[in-house]
Amino acid sequence: MSHAAARRYPDISDIIARKAEGRRDIAHRTFGEKIAMVEQMRERLEPFKRARKQRKQRKQRKQRKQHHHSPVRSPGP
Repeated sequence: MSHAAARRYPDISDIIARKAEGRRDIAHRTFGEKIAMVEQMRERLEPFKRARKQRKQRKQRKQRKQHHHSPVRSPGP
């Protein structure tokens, strides 16, 4: 029995059909409606973007603090 024959993948045809339906729905919308969709997505993403920025800032502060506290070597002879 080959490896390909042994594998069983879940049926995702319903997911693919819903995605196709969603693409058709979006294609039939006006340009203004599409712009509104993008604006709504941006609003929904804002809390995640803000959290990512805060994590990056904390990480940078932590790295600076560790670098600042690392022992300083004096130049050799």
